[in-house]
Amino acid sequence: MTKRNTIMIFVAMLLTCLTVSAATVAGTVWYMQNQNKLDFKSVLSRLSLSDNKPEDKPTFHSLEKLVLGVKGKQQTHFIMLEIAVKTHKPEQIKAIDGYMPLVRNALLRLFSNKAYEDLQAQREIDTLQNEVKATLLTAFADTHFVQDIDDVILTKYVIQ
Repeated sequence: MTKRNTIMIFVAMLLTCLTVSAATVAGTVWYMQNQNKLDFKSVLSRLSLSDNKPEDKPTFHSLEKLVLGVKGKQQTHFIMLEIAVKTHKPEQIKAIDGYMPLVRNALLRLFSNKAYEDLQAQREIDTLQNEVKATLLTAFADTHFVQDIDDVILTKYVIQ
């Protein structure tokens, strides 16, 4: 190969690189002009997984009302509980109603160890609410709901 052939090959490669680069830039400009005007936010919103994005405000999902029996000194008494689950991901929590047998079982086991007189004397509802919350979170430990539950609250508590 002579020096002249080497220079000719170098010039041909340089012209090819410039042509490919110019075509790439021209194609990009043409594509952007012919597309709907997309801004950065709309592209990100299309790419984001909006189903898994937590909402700003919490929502509350009420569970079915529960009526449980507790033993007293002279007779059996009843407790009526209404429970709500606080979440920032309401879409993921919708199917929790199908797990009510699990909820009933867990709360039945919790209240089977309690006596009416103890529950009647217990003035602080926070303690009972924390026990109910811990019981339900333990019951849901093997499900995907446990990560979506922010809090468990008692919305109604009647003991008779």
